[in-house]
Formats: sequence, structure tokens, C-alpha cells
Amino acid sequence: MKKIEYILKHNLFIQKMYKMIFSIIFRFIGLFIKQDKKRVIFQSMIGKTYSDSPKILYEEMLKRDEFKDYKFIWAFAEPEKFDVPGAEKVKLNSLKYFIESMKCGIWITNVDIERGLKYKPKKTIYINTYHGIPLKYIGNSQKNRNDYDYSDIDYLCSSCKYLDDIYINDFKVRKEALVKCGLPRNDILYTCSDKKIKDIKKKLNIPDDKKVILYAPTWRDSNDGGKNYVIKPPIDIEYFREKLSKDYVILFRMHHLTTKQLGLKFDDFVRDCSGSYDINDLMMVSDILISDYSATIFDYSILERPIMLFAYDYKD
Repeated sequence: MKKIEYILKHNLFIQKMYKMIFSIIFRFIGLFIKQDKKRVIFQSMIGKTYSDSPKILYEEMLKRDEFKDYKFIWAFAEPEKFDVPGAEKVKLNSLKYFIESMKCGIWITNVDIERGLKYKPKKTIYINTYHGIPLKYIGNSQKNRNDYDYSDIDYLCSSCKYLDDIYINDFKVRKEALVKCGLPRNDILYTCSDKKIKDIKKKLNIPDDKKVILYAPTWRDSNDGGKNYVIKPPIDIEYFREKLSKDYVILFRMHHLTTKQLGLKFDDFVRDCSGSYDINDLMMVSDILISDYSATIFDYSILERPIMLFAYDYKD
């Protein structure tokens, strides 16, 4: 699947054929599917996590009386790995997923529900929170990409005019679809307290007397034709251990698109906090963030704590 996705992203002809053929197929299937306006499908980070702004919106909807009789569906790449109280699960990219999405009156995601296709039913309300602040080339500004078209999104969360221009130019988002509200996932960072930090440390089994460094780099493109998306930061971890292990722990957070990290061995000093760990918890408990071109630096800035940029591959 990773290899297929890589080819779709890097070959313009195959992109166009894939998009044209499958969009026609699903639009045709959609003619025979009855839509339910009280049915909502959620998807986060290409189905790899139960997290981010879609999770925040889902959990808020669960609390509210006006959504009491709504049906909720979550899409995951590996549904068996997740437990989502109050929702059904469906496997991302399966035929059932596409049919389910056509049944739903509301779509909520931070990436893309249509998986690059164009088949959204007319009455569907499509909410895209997006998932960061673009520092790198994204959308159609990337090499060999001209297939992004988010013109059918009804509401897309934006944080400022700088982002508006990128979404319009690189994703073909309609200007009237942009909502200046920031990222829903960030709301909790404004309520960070000493008690909350203490509770998170306890949950993560971090001693109260230790300070925390969060290292959260973004992803790098594949260098083997899409087989793997590897990261190998040039860090002398033994030097870090010698200088810092008495007073600090390091939490390593791998980007969800990265398939493999090389060069880091995990123990009580360097801990692997990728995958199901809540990034907001990791940020709130950390005293310092080390990152690079990741949107995490903007999220973390809300906490008004030191940020170090380790952009070792800037020239690339």
C-alpha cells in the first residue's frame, strides 16, 4: 500500500487516471445510496490515529444533547487497534469505507475523506480542520503534484491570512470556505496547569523531579521509492545521556507518516512516545521542544516555553 501511494503521489499520469476512473465509479454508486444527515464519519491522520481536532470535535459532539440521536463512524487503517466508545469503526480505503462516507451527511477530517477522488454528495457537509501550519511545500506546490482540489470542502479551519493564501493557492480551497478559528486541538493548551502536568507525568511514569525534552521532528520523503519513510537524525545520544540523564528525560515523537526511525535506542532516558500517545499531553509535560519544520512549533508556542530548531537537512 505504501508503494502504491508513493506512485500515485509521484506520477502525474497515474494520478489523473486513478482520480478520473474511481471518481466516476463512486459517483455512479452514490446514485443508489440513501444519505442520512444525522450520520457522521470521522477520520484523522489518514486513519492512523484517534487524535487531533477530529477527536476533539467528536468528543464535544458526544457531550451535546443536539447530537444525541446521531450515528458516528470512525475510519482507521487498522480498526482493530482502536477502541472508540460511542462509534462504529470502518477500515479506511475499503469499499465499505467509501459507501459509508456516501451515506453520511457530515464528514469531519484533518486530511482528506475522498482519498484524492471527487465524489462528495451535494448535500454532504464537509468539515476539514487541517492538521498543522505549513512550513514545507505542500499540496500542489510540491514536485510532481497538481492533483489537490479541496474546492468541495464546506468549512476549513484556518489561523491567519498567511494560511488562507496557501490553502487557496495550493489546495484550491474556496475563499468563502475558510473559517478563522485556529485548530480545535489547541484549545486544551490554553488550560495547562501544574496539576495537569503532574497528572500527565504520573500517567507517563516520569519522575516529578525530572525535566522533559520533547523531540518531535516532521517526516522526510522516501528515498527508496516509497517502501519506507525513514528518519535518522544525526544525534549523539550517548553525549546527551552523559550530560542530561541525571535531570532530564527525552520523549521522542515520530511523525505519523514516518515508518521507521534509525539511530535511537529507547530506555528510561530516551522514550518512544510515537503512535497512540496524545501529542497535547507530550507538549504540556515538556519543558523544552526540539523540532524542525513541524507545525508542532506553533502549537507549542501557546505554552510560551523554549523551542529549539534542529534543521539538520535544511539544504535538502
